[in-house]
Amino acid sequence: MKNAFMAAIFLLFVSTTGFADDFLTAAGSLQLRGIVPLNSNSATELPTLLGRFKLDTLPSNWHLHTWLEGGWDGTVDLPARDHAVLRNLENVYQSNTPFIEIKELYGAYETDLFEIRAGVQRFAWGRLDEYPINDLLNPWDYTQFIRKPLEDRKIGVPSLFARLGKDDWSLEAVWVPLHVPYRLPLPGERWSGITGTTALAALPGAKIDSNEPELSPRTLKNSSGGVRLRHAGTLDWGVNFFHGYDPRPVFKTTALVITPINGVLVIDPGYVPDFHKITSVGVDAATVAGEWSLRGEASYTMGRYFNSRLELWGYPSTPEPGRTALNPIEHKSDALEYGIGIDYRLFEDCLLTLQGQQSVILDRAEAMFARQFETILWGNVKTGWMNQKLETNLNFAYNPEHRDYMAKANAIYVFTDSWKGGITAVIFAGDAQSVFGRFSRNDQVEAELVYSW
Repeated sequence: MKNAFMAAIFLLFVSTTGFADDFLTAAGSLQLRGIVPLNSNSATELPTLLGRFKLDTLPSNWHLHTWLEGGWDGTVDLPARDHAVLRNLENVYQSNTPFIEIKELYGAYETDLFEIRAGVQRFAWGRLDEYPINDLLNPWDYTQFIRKPLEDRKIGVPSLFARLGKDDWSLEAVWVPLHVPYRLPLPGERWSGITGTTALAALPGAKIDSNEPELSPRTLKNSSGGVRLRHAGTLDWGVNFFHGYDPRPVFKTTALVITPINGVLVIDPGYVPDFHKITSVGVDAATVAGEWSLRGEASYTMGRYFNSRLELWGYPSTPEPGRTALNPIEHKSDALEYGIGIDYRLFEDCLLTLQGQQSVILDRAEAMFARQFETILWGNVKTGWMNQKLETNLNFAYNPEHRDYMAKANAIYVFTDSWKGGITAVIFAGDAQSVFGRFSRNDQVEAELVYSW
């Protein structure tokens, strides 16, 4: 990672020299964002300043690509627990601010028949928006999960990519030699949601000590990889195979330990992130018919782990100092997931998107899970006004099993080619352990100002 970081800094320096335009293109942006929480019980959040920088060599067979992000993260609890500026690829809990992150940094060689890329990369194997089923190669950053778009959630992984293509056919293969974990917010941070530690954190003088999990040894045995066969045409379809670490969070329990130290209740919540390998076989397809476009994907996953309902974890109703053993909460099962999306252009500057998807736990223990199915129905209306100077989005997502939902509306106005600003309002509702209800304290209005070059 240190060498990759130094290489990125070198590229930034080169891009500022007088001859950079001869072989490099550079683009970037600065975003200032602030929120007003609508719930008095919500965790606080300071303004966030996010910078992005992209650097590419001009088109040729050889290509070098860099995407860096950095700035001040206002969602991090202060004082920040971590003092390192560079986000790493080893820790689940990273509360550093200011920060720098290497989103992508790779070299590539490409011809009409063959392409190979090596370095830190992100991939897009899936057809659905927001929650793609077959997109398993990159772990996700859940520290601001709901409010971030899909592309921003993905964590770049050191990987080797190869593609063979002929006419309408292509075969892609990806190897990820190192296990890179997903990222989670600390219990007291705004986007941690409602978890088993929520009641504990409310105890007077409580301090939650989230333990960093131990990753598997970084050996060839613990690498991940996937293969994708794709055919482009009137019906664009693909077949995907993945074997590696599940990028979705799951936890294992140990024991709840509450220790009074100098008037502070230091609490080990008794659970840590866990990691398991899965094997997934999936298909996807997309087609366009006039003003309609249809997208769909499905997968069958073997050996996925799920957590039981929170009330079965074994937390005491009245926490007291001492040690309380917790119940095993992981359940292994095959799972089936499927979904379909529809896009329809209502008029020239207005696009309607409807999407539905469902996951099924096939070997479901009745006592452990409230539902065998989890469904997400999602709709969005995107409209441009005033010759695309103003763009509005109305977004609604619903989980019928728990009757929870998220509603979001935003408007962005383009002042000049470089400046734009917008406002977003979002509300959540539902029970404490549902998909959206766990963020029910996070209703907010958000304003942003963006400068791009």
